[in-house]
Amino acid sequence: MRVILLNPPGDNLYIRSYYCGATSKSNYLFQPLDLLVLSGRLYGVYEINIIDAIAERLSRSETLKRIIEYKAEVVICVVSIVSWKTDLDFLYLLKNKIPSLIVIANGDVFFDYPKAKLEEHKCIDAIIFDFISPDVIHYLKNEKDKISNMMYRENGDIVSKRPAAREIGEVFSIPIPRHELFLNKNYRFPFVKKYPFTTVLTNFGCPFRCSFCIANIFGFKYRKVSEVMEELRYISALGINEIFFNDMSFGMPRGNVIELCNIMIKDGLNFRWTCFSRVDLMDNEILDLMKKSGCHTIIFGVESANESILQVYKKDYTKEQVVNTFKICRKVGIKTVATFILGLPEDTRETCLDTIKFSKAINCDYASFNIAVPRPGTLLREIAIRDGLIQKDNLVFDHSGCSVSTISKRLSKEELSRLRKRAILEFYLRPSYIFKKLMGMKSFTELREHVRGCIGLLAGNAG
Repeated sequence: MRVILLNPPGDNLYIRSYYCGATSKSNYLFQPLDLLVLSGRLYGVYEINIIDAIAERLSRSETLKRIIEYKAEVVICVVSIVSWKTDLDFLYLLKNKIPSLIVIANGDVFFDYPKAKLEEHKCIDAIIFDFISPDVIHYLKNEKDKISNMMYRENGDIVSKRPAAREIGEVFSIPIPRHELFLNKNYRFPFVKKYPFTTVLTNFGCPFRCSFCIANIFGFKYRKVSEVMEELRYISALGINEIFFNDMSFGMPRGNVIELCNIMIKDGLNFRWTCFSRVDLMDNEILDLMKKSGCHTIIFGVESANESILQVYKKDYTKEQVVNTFKICRKVGIKTVATFILGLPEDTRETCLDTIKFSKAINCDYASFNIAVPRPGTLLREIAIRDGLIQKDNLVFDHSGCSVSTISKRLSKEELSRLRKRAILEFYLRPSYIFKKLMGMKSFTELREHVRGCIGLLAGNAG
């Protein structure tokens, strides 16, 4: 059976990965983690091909031609709320051209009313809700009794198989993803020190409660250190020495992370790497160990400078913890990226200005200012629908701010857009910040990525 793993074509540079969709802010684009993980699951069982139409800048007609020429029998694709209409248009075109094609979709859009979407859109045959599971293999082998987390058509009906409860603290295993198939030169990440780079997963989901985030609806599972190390050695043999650990919260379980870092140091793999984490998972011991094993940048969700907003949305840590962790990172020599959310329902102009001020006060190396998005499956979406801030069939939101919608009770989309532009300009155009960045450049790659990022951010905020 010939299977294509597809990132569909789009009108913009869409990032569709790990149940999160956005328009790229500054021309960065990393491997779709869903497809990367599935490549390992499918490899050796079926003949597979990768078409990342976004990375390859393929048009709809070019993508369609590639699929037809490959004589694909199955397409497994990633879709997203940020590109849902575009995704559907292409999938209908694809299904019309190849009626016998099996189309399996995966993406954030299916965490709201998936059955209704599958009933309405005949271009999709099945939905995956967990890309780390072997469900897709069971589906293709017609072993339906083994499926645990999919929805699919069967004899004119919609069959839904979903777990009764989230798994917390379970161990999971995946075959080594085929990283060699995802080395497109157009994959770029602003914090990479040397190309090529690739993406690795050590845990899945998140045990924390942040109500604006989709991560906690998956529960939390993690891989054995021995399995992760096997993958890292495989990556090293490919000549790749830059890693993006795309865990939603790197640092758990703590004992595993300590063991992983120690083995990376002992084996001398010389990886340089970046990750997402939380300030309450980090301390002197673990940050020092991460630095020694090659970590150079950590992305933290700070979200807001308003303590009451942090409490409302169950962030479960304080501004003081943010300040302290960022200080430790500077001390050990790890760069920090702080992500912020503007336009939560309780936000006012004053709270947004406080957040902008806080972004500069914590002395982070980079800041990312995002627009609040009521993601499918989240408590924030339920609240926004309940309070009449959105209609339940309103799906298309883009947290990058490239197209602004609002769920704020007090801020119009025009004012929210102005506040986001102000945040970016105030943070990045400070003379002291520019001087610090220029003095800290250690390679041409780093300089090039900073220039690209700056041009992308300023171009996206012009006017």
